[in-house]
Amino acid sequence: MSVEIKEVKTEQEKKDFIMFPFELYKNDPLWVPPLISEMKRIVNGPGSLLFQSGPHTFFNAYENGKIIGRIAVGIDEKMNKIRNKTEGYVTLFESINNKEVAFSLLDTAQNWLRERKMTKMIGPVSPTNGDDYRGMLVENFEDPPVIYTTYNPPYYVDFFKDYGFVPEHTFVAFKYDLKKLPLDDSIKVIEYAKKKYNFYTRKADYSKVVEEAKILQKILERSLIPLEYDYLLPPTEEEMISLAKDLVKFIPAEFVQIAFSEETPIGFAVAMPDYNQVLKRLNGRLFPLGWLKFLWYKNKINRARVFLLFVVPEFQSKGVPAALFIELLRYARDKGYVFAEGSTININNNKMCREAEGVGGVLYKKFVIFKKEIIN
Repeated sequence: MSVEIKEVKTEQEKKDFIMFPFELYKNDPLWVPPLISEMKRIVNGPGSLLFQSGPHTFFNAYENGKIIGRIAVGIDEKMNKIRNKTEGYVTLFESINNKEVAFSLLDTAQNWLRERKMTKMIGPVSPTNGDDYRGMLVENFEDPPVIYTTYNPPYYVDFFKDYGFVPEHTFVAFKYDLKKLPLDDSIKVIEYAKKKYNFYTRKADYSKVVEEAKILQKILERSLIPLEYDYLLPPTEEEMISLAKDLVKFIPAEFVQIAFSEETPIGFAVAMPDYNQVLKRLNGRLFPLGWLKFLWYKNKINRARVFLLFVVPEFQSKGVPAALFIELLRYARDKGYVFAEGSTININNNKMCREAEGVGGVLYKKFVIFKKEIIN
């Protein structure tokens, strides 16, 4: 076939980039369309801390004028400077099931990075530098994705491996059947741990969003161990405040639990209703009728995702992670939720994986960020 790779320059090419997944996945019952407006914010920059962190660009693959693939490539200069790396990234990769198309896109991305003296290429990374859409789904293509988790065809894994990528970071997801989970027994255990180790938990105070965001940012700074989280940097205070102001619109205060030892913050956990159950029905658009559908179906959500859980090192083995997690699950169960997912946890984070299993979680999905050496 004749594959033409074009750097995205025009508004039509940008539209092709954003809308391609809608064509690619139109017959896939598990795929959840993202909001087109949100994807525009990401591609245009304001919705992506990643794209704000250094040079980047977008490429489309065409055959006879029809888009058949896409990829974004860039350099996180802030990360490279702090971690002393020369890495570039790829994100938002999509392709028809054709190795020539995939390799043409990856070749283009690799050449772009090589020209800028990068020595490694990692991906797929989160397009926002956050937890959303991080990594490639490599195990379990049968269960539907929950909010902000990756979904992709199985053949993507073969493309990346055949191209020479190797796994760099593996993340896991645990599932919880809230109808069967023995939460009451777990609650007794964590109440004992709270007394023994002198800590308590409380929900976030949404009347003090700025102050609460600063607390969470300080916990993150103390919790991100470089060896384990060398793919992450803690957000700045300003970034955390901005993120918090966005999230409070969609997350109940009870889904943000903070742990303290006396008055010192030592951990937090955040869950989100699985808005994928609503987004599935919107086809990427809130207007003109999407808002009405959103308001109607959001009250029917019965799934949740615990997507952030950080505890300072000295309290990680004292029941704090389990206490935070159980508080979130208890609220979800009391609100009528029947399912929860805890994700994504670095598979090397043995403490957190044990905690996830200890409160009844079953490992059911895996995601991978790959790495490839760039040979000059």
